[in-house]
Amino acid sequence: MISTPQQSTANQTDLDRLEALLVDLEQEHHKLLELAGLQREAISRADAKGISEIVESTAATLGRIASIEQERRKAIKQSDGTIPTVDQIIQDADEHHARTLTNRSRSLRKLMAQLKEEHEAVRVASLALTNHMNGLMEQVSAKLSHSGTYGRRGAVDPGRNQVVSSLDTMR
Repeated sequence: MISTPQQSTANQTDLDRLEALLVDLEQEHHKLLELAGLQREAISRADAKGISEIVESTAATLGRIASIEQERRKAIKQSDGTIPTVDQIIQDADEHHARTLTNRSRSLRKLMAQLKEEHEAVRVASLALTNHMNGLMEQVSAKLSHSGTYGRRGAVDPGRNQVVSSLDTMR
């Protein structure tokens, strides 16, 4: 537990632990950023197997991040149960820890902003691929429908006004 104004040896150990956890978080977020780029590339190639592998790796990385974050929260939890922000901890830290924690915190925030942008690009690429695949399915369905009247979902295509074939039900 990190205490306030008076720095003890235990507190220095806690600050060292916090710094190590922030390093671990930074490394995992770098991996996540790399995976997001790979996912975008796999989507642009419509590589289903590659996308699947990347999604599995991303899930594992997110699991590690959650575990590290849980350790971080445990390491900085105050005796009254509150969890201070890194900025609050820096206010009471010695100069060395304040500087390194500030740098780590900034770096992590920057990575998270980059991740947000990259995930938006992945979302847009996924949507484009989905729309492309839907268009292909409609074209295939139209070719397989002998009259061309019915769309992919079995409904009459509003673009068609007449049925090209018929069935005589009279004897």
